[in-house]
Formats: sequence, C-alpha cells, structure tokens
Amino acid sequence: MRTLQVLAYAKLNLVLRVVGRREDGYHLLQSLFCAVDWADELELTSIPRGIELEAPAELGPPEGNLAYRAAQALVGEEGPGVRIVLRKNIPVGAGLGGGSADAVAVLAGINRLHGLGKSPEELVRVGAALGADVPFFLGRSPAWVEGIGDRITPVDIPLPPAFLVLVPPFGLPTAEVYRTYDGLGLPFSSPGRVPGVPPFSNDLWPAAAHLRPELRALRELLEGLPSLGVGMTGSGSALFAAFPSRDEAEAARDGLRVPPGARLFVAAPVEAGYKFSG
Repeated sequence: MRTLQVLAYAKLNLVLRVVGRREDGYHLLQSLFCAVDWADELELTSIPRGIELEAPAELGPPEGNLAYRAAQALVGEEGPGVRIVLRKNIPVGAGLGGGSADAVAVLAGINRLHGLGKSPEELVRVGAALGADVPFFLGRSPAWVEGIGDRITPVDIPLPPAFLVLVPPFGLPTAEVYRTYDGLGLPFSSPGRVPGVPPFSNDLWPAAAHLRPELRALRELLEGLPSLGVGMTGSGSALFAAFPSRDEAEAARDGLRVPPGARLFVAAPVEAGYKFSG
C-alpha cells in the first residue's frame, strides 16, 4: 500500500461582486480568490477497491462529504481504491472553502497515488461538477473567478503579506445568504476588471449582516486595528483584516479580545490551492 499526504488550503475572497442572475437562479459573480496557508490535512492510502473516509463525526455521513464524493467521481466504487483520513482544521460554514479544497486534494492525490495520468483540464471537469469553488483550488492563486465559478483567470497582482481571520461561533448557510440578498432587493454591481486590494469589497455583506447582526460588532473589532483593510470572505461568516507583515498580524491577534467561541487565525497567501506534503 502507498500513502500520500496532501494539504488542502483555505481561501479568502478579497473582492466579491454580484453582477447578475441567471434564469435558473444561479448568481453571476466576479471574485478575487486567494489561497492561504491554513490547511486541512489529508492522508490517502491505496487499497484494492472501494472508498473509505475517516473524518470528524460532526461532518456527517461519509457519503455526503466532498472528499468522498470527489473520490467517487474520479474512480467510482469499482476503480482503484483509496482510504482517506481527513484532519479538519478549516472551520465549516465560514466561507473559507474547506470542503472544496478537500475535494481537490483528493482528486489530485488519487491521480498521483494511482498514476491515473489525468490532465489538469480533466480534473477541472470532474471538480466543476462537485461545486463552484472546486476548480479554483486546482489552479494558481490568486485568481479572478467569474460567472458561477466556471471562468478562472490566474492574476499577478500585489497581495497583503498576511491576514488575521476572525471566525465567529456560528456559520452562515450560503443559500440562505443569497436568498436574503435577493430579498433585500440590492442592485447588481457592474462587471469590471480585476481591482487592486484594498479595499476588500463584498456585495454579500449586507445580507450576511442582516441574517447575523452580531457580525457588525465583530467587524468593528477588526476595523479598530491598524490594518490595511477589513473584509468578509465568501458568503460569510468569517471576516479578515490584512496586514503588512505576519508579525503585525500575530501581534494584532494576541492583543484582540473576541467573544466566547470566536476564533482567530493568522494566514499568508500561497500560490496554489493544495500541496503534496509527503
């Protein structure tokens, strides 16, 4: 049996614009995605047949997990087998893309573990059927992501060296945030080119804050820091502040008091959504 270690990195949406809505209800976006060095850890071991997943119980049944579904989509139950051990570090329901990153780590890992020879384009096609964020994690970071996540363009722009991420003691269901966005009657943004950052604009912020007014006080905590700017990632609930250095982000973390259950993490940009670590 062979074993492979893979890191599945989180992402931050440094900019998120809602620029329209399709007839099928999907919202059209423009978003600047940035992978950061805060990762779930996956261990993949070859087995003769089948898919096995060991993951925290709070993630629910294995068959519903994106890591399991990625393996199923790539090799099926009858293909070369894999045992997956998922050590979850990225919070769920916070807009950090951990589930999508796990799926990509499995796709890339099985491809290498079993020598399937799938091209990046083939893996993207498999990943796109699993979720809108999945293709981003298969490519370079940062990237400008458009449409429903299907148009991805790696970009070369200056990024803040470090981020302080605040994860509230609650998550936000993505579908509920978009329903609230629609219900508030907010106007669509005009499509545009890749912006510089900061500022860290997010069109979903009013909807997230409407659903969870506590987010406003948490954001004010970050806005009181001497940072480069503050934003929300994805549809929430995680917020972030950017800093000129990791030392400054860590100093801000150490001096900030947050409500019980909230967590603080320091992260820095990385150049890809996953990494083979062993």
